[in-house]
Amino acid sequence: MPRTCSTFLFILFLAARIHAFDTVILDAGHGGHDRGAAIGHVYEKHLALDTTRRVQQLLTSAGLKVVMTRNTDVFIPLQGRSAIGNSRSNAIFVSIHYNHSRGGSGHGIETFHCHRTGYQLAAYIQAYMVKESGLQNRGVKRANFHVIRATTNNPAVLVECGFVSNRSERNAMIAGNYRNQIAEGIAKGIIAYRQK
Repeated sequence: MPRTCSTFLFILFLAARIHAFDTVILDAGHGGHDRGAAIGHVYEKHLALDTTRRVQQLLTSAGLKVVMTRNTDVFIPLQGRSAIGNSRSNAIFVSIHYNHSRGGSGHGIETFHCHRTGYQLAAYIQAYMVKESGLQNRGVKRANFHVIRATTNNPAVLVECGFVSNRSERNAMIAGNYRNQIAEGIAKGIIAYRQK
């Protein structure tokens, strides 16, 4: 077999392995005494947990195994979250958050990765979130957040699902339809990434 052909087949093999996961580790940001972004009685920790549960239901219905870093309003240290992210083989790690900016001018959604293995997953999730929600596309970005930096055994991303500090987005977040659209975008992005 010519060397170029064998190199091409090896690349295809690696690509298949990258996407050949059967478990999704979902991490609902903050929790317990850590409210996350908060305005009035709207707390990021509650929004993140509700959205994560919706993603869990969608992925389970699609036949994927789902591991949750938290199922209730409890605090889990960052090291504990990344330890769970590294605990499974054939998995991906998705941390779900809501954003905040000073002055309330920030708006839209964005998805972060730290390692190269997470870039493509982040791109799929971001594209489908924008498609499902119609929110401003803030893009895919590289960041050094602990949970995605320390999760090295699996592709890892962190999703910011809108700005609690933005009045119009915050008012929409309170309604379940907003969180459902975000959850559908995340789930569809994960499934599309797996099928690619």
